[in-house]
Amino acid sequence: MLGMSETRRVPRGIVLSSVLAVLLGGCATAPPAGLEDNLPQQPSQREAQARPDAFVGSAVRWGGEILSVRNDPASTDVEIFGRPLLDNAEPAAEGGDGIRFLARIDGFVDPAEYAPGKRLAVRGTLAKAETRPVGEFPYRYPVVVVERFHLWPAHEPVEPVYWRDPWFYDPWWPWGPWGPYRYRPYW
Repeated sequence: MLGMSETRRVPRGIVLSSVLAVLLGGCATAPPAGLEDNLPQQPSQREAQARPDAFVGSAVRWGGEILSVRNDPASTDVEIFGRPLLDNAEPAAEGGDGIRFLARIDGFVDPAEYAPGKRLAVRGTLAKAETRPVGEFPYRYPVVVVERFHLWPAHEPVEPVYWRDPWFYDPWWPWGPWGPYRYRPYW
């Protein structure tokens, strides 16, 4: 029987793992509001392009890279090159079916803010497909009537960082296999 003066100690591993779980949980990126639910029954972009009439009215959550923006008096059509969505509803930088689709957003969308190269995730329902030219080729676009959307910043590749030793040691300096220092190749 434990007396009043005796205390029970919690193992350090449990305390440390609990603190780490709480701290690292804050690093996770949550999907934007309205885009968090994945739709398991949604058609793929390729299926919607191949058989557009079969999927009219289907709910979809798609995304990709913005190619162009066209404003009409009542709505805006954003042409998107489709990419798969990550777990946080962010369009991936690469991959996908290579299908273009139109995201029809009610109202005005500023083309300066929604510039080509930025990524957009949308949720909405499929409408009747439209055929528009891409160059000289007539292209059939699946059309998504957007209910919710989120603009992600442009994907910029990270430059690799090369470490260079400030105290470079050369065992052959000033002479080496290439001769004196001034004749050595620079790399």
